[in-house]
Amino acid sequence: MSKNDLDILIPESTVTLLSGESVDIQPFPFAKLPRVVALLNSVGVGFFGLLEARNGMTVTNVDPNTGTAGLEIDDLVINKVNEFIESHFDEVVEIMAIYCRQPKDFFLDEDKGPNVEEACQILLTIVDRHFSFFTKTLRPILESIRSKAKAK
Repeated sequence: MSKNDLDILIPESTVTLLSGESVDIQPFPFAKLPRVVALLNSVGVGFFGLLEARNGMTVTNVDPNTGTAGLEIDDLVINKVNEFIESHFDEVVEIMAIYCRQPKDFFLDEDKGPNVEEACQILLTIVDRHFSFFTKTLRPILESIRSKAKAK
């Protein structure tokens, strides 16, 4: 597979920070696969803990005319979110560092690193790229290979 093929399968995404620094989100090196899997597994366990708290959120004041609504969040949800951030912050920073090919310290630098909104944008871009890659690109390729193998 050539570099051009890889660019088509998983295009790079760039997020420009307020500091002027550009962060490129790229496929991670194969050598990092075991570490990425371990990090994602750990963060995933914490994420499922957050899902347990979703019953503590209630939508209120729904106005279909304006498309607005309120959201009431009980203390259980807030505690779970706080617990998730405290327990998995270092792992999330390491995931961002791997995907952006930046040192972890870059994301912890209060002057040059991302602010909270930019960090969320980077994380959502990573999630979106992989969701799109697996559902829109890789799945059809694998289905094509399976169907050819079954035809033989």
